[in-house]
Amino acid sequence: MITVIYYIHLILALFLQIFLFKTKIYHEDDSRQNKRIKGSSIIITNHRWFLDGLVIALVFFLKRLHFIATDFYKYKYKIVKLIVHIAGGIFVDSEVNSIDFIEKSRKITAKGRSIMIFPEGDFKHTYEPSKFSAGYIMLAIRLGAKIIPIVNDFSYGLFKRVHLMIGNSIDLSGYANTELTKEKIKEINEEIYGKYLMLFYELKKKKAENIIYKYEFISPKPGNVIRIDAGSYYHYGVFLNANEVIQFGYPVNRPGENIVVNSVSLNEFCGNKIPEVRTLKKRFIRNIDDIERYAKSCLGQGRYNIISNNCFDFANRVTLNI
Repeated sequence: MITVIYYIHLILALFLQIFLFKTKIYHEDDSRQNKRIKGSSIIITNHRWFLDGLVIALVFFLKRLHFIATDFYKYKYKIVKLIVHIAGGIFVDSEVNSIDFIEKSRKITAKGRSIMIFPEGDFKHTYEPSKFSAGYIMLAIRLGAKIIPIVNDFSYGLFKRVHLMIGNSIDLSGYANTELTKEKIKEINEEIYGKYLMLFYELKKKKAENIIYKYEFISPKPGNVIRIDAGSYYHYGVFLNANEVIQFGYPVNRPGENIVVNSVSLNEFCGNKIPEVRTLKKRFIRNIDDIERYAKSCLGQGRYNIISNNCFDFANRVTLNI
């Protein structure tokens, strides 16, 4: 009966898909793309709004989804708990450190269903996905379920469109009979988080591909993307002021060099060259305060990749409304 009610509400939610979501889906590997999840799985995704889970549930309409819900026992109104239960909530009583939810999850995945987890924890209003809590790893291993990472860009609205990046499944079955130390769990978590970040960057990269750029030899203003000719390619940075240009790497990244986001003066960025300044319509650009906060929050960040996470990709993420 609960499943029937679940699907009735999901059908009603199709109006949100038509008017508010209009979801566009990308896949890490297009040759493996599939809107159906085969077998049990743990879906991990970023979280900012109560609609986040609904977007994914609509994408995998034929797959009954559940999700881990913590601390709902604290609610005074039983109707709240009932709604969450119908929606697929698996309750965790964190006050008594109960692990009953593991057995409940096992019964659910035994039916071939999937469980959604938000490993960042609560709603996170951050520029990029926050560090993951590692609980989803132990749950996936105990249930023998694969992990499917999905990135959401939270672009909800009548004149917007939600974009999802679905990554390849991650198989941790090799750890099923292994006694994992805290250090090993941390290592696995860091590796999965790193893969998730790269999916996030790839989603932003795909969205930026639809924007046409124009560059001029004019004086840069705070928040502008600037570039210099480095020979066979251009090197990009985000201009904040004459003393601060945030860049990912350097015009020439030497072998073995630790390539990270760093801050230099305009003179250091340009050397003996004249920078070109990107000009775009305002609707494509974040406000200057947002650009500055985002750029500075990335200082020291690594994971450079010449193809999928370079200085150009970094400048786009920081400055564009994507």
